[in-house]
Amino acid sequence: MNAMVNLLNGFKIAEGFCEIHQVQKVQAGPHQICPQCAIKHVHDSKQGDQSRVDQMVRDKHFGGAMLPERHAQSGFDNYKTLTHAQAHTLTQCIEYAQALLAGNKSNFIMVGPTGTGKTHLGCATASTLLKKGLYVRYITSEELAQRIMNAWDKDTKDQSEASVIYDFTQYDLLILDEYGLHDRDKRLEIIHKVLTARYDRKKPTMLISNFSMSKLKMDLGDRLWSRFQHDGLRTVECNWKDARVGGTHD
Repeated sequence: MNAMVNLLNGFKIAEGFCEIHQVQKVQAGPHQICPQCAIKHVHDSKQGDQSRVDQMVRDKHFGGAMLPERHAQSGFDNYKTLTHAQAHTLTQCIEYAQALLAGNKSNFIMVGPTGTGKTHLGCATASTLLKKGLYVRYITSEELAQRIMNAWDKDTKDQSEASVIYDFTQYDLLILDEYGLHDRDKRLEIIHKVLTARYDRKKPTMLISNFSMSKLKMDLGDRLWSRFQHDGLRTVECNWKDARVGGTHD
């Protein structure tokens, strides 16, 4: 009502009549307009502006997540389940995403041979969280190690090792894929530093590996394995056949 009064101030009542709103039009220069139609137009314009802003924010979130292009459209709804084990794994990932959205900050470990859909499910989890406004980052362990090692080069202007590690503790969820495929020695220590730093900041991590669960536990070591379980830990083993040959999963 106030908007209508404000709009009518300074305008003369015209002879025209709005059949939609059943009100008299006002004279605006050479044009006759319906006050209520004008208010709706302004409101719709504001809504459109807000929608564009919201879309820009979503695009920024998705861009920052660095999901592989192959899995840009990977979701829970297009993950094919042909076995009970696959259906169980899908359910575990969905429930994990729901738990994170509810404020639970537990960790998730998914292991199994190549081609069983682990990366698909990891990216599906990321997409679900990104759509709800959480900050997620996908990266392989080799890429993460290299990012930190670049900071050691004194001839570059990259960040320091500590600042790079800090950056990776800021995400609501870090999805660390292909754990164990990084070169050993220093790289293993670097990866463990990031995982420990996220534990210290109470930030959850989804760890994906081709290792068996027992080998992964040994590779992480007793201390880090204990930390992974501290705030709760879901584990799933994808022990079915490689589905890439059939074009099902990546």
